[in-house]
Amino acid sequence: MSIAYIIALVILGVALIALIAIGLTTFKKMKPTFNNIKETQSTVNDHIEHFTLEADAVQTKVNQVKGRVEDLQKVATIKMQRFDELSTHASSLSDSLTYLKDHSSDYSKGIAKNTTDELKTDGPMVAKTFTRAFKRTFQKQKARYTNE
Repeated sequence: MSIAYIIALVILGVALIALIAIGLTTFKKMKPTFNNIKETQSTVNDHIEHFTLEADAVQTKVNQVKGRVEDLQKVATIKMQRFDELSTHASSLSDSLTYLKDHSSDYSKGIAKNTTDELKTDGPMVAKTFTRAFKRTFQKQKARYTNE
């Protein structure tokens, strides 16, 4: 083996040892940086997970509020319909009361006439029936107390 070949091998060996030594020192110096990168990555993942959970919770609450708003809108629609129906009935009642007010004198005259007619026709019959019932009750009571 020639001396040049041996020198080349020695240079190659020294270079290889220097390369390994430089790599080891670089690795030792970079190891805290790698650890910090891992910790930072872990912290970032924890924050992402935390904020994702918070975003999900907020989204759930927003969905619940939206559901309540929809329910309130439905209830409001139903109540508005019922209010419209009530207004219609109130208007009808008002019209009926106005009509009754306008025609109340005719109704009262008719009722008075019907009452007097009934008293004239039915009055004597009711008085006769009352008198007969009173006499019979009186006789029954008299018989009851005289037998004792």
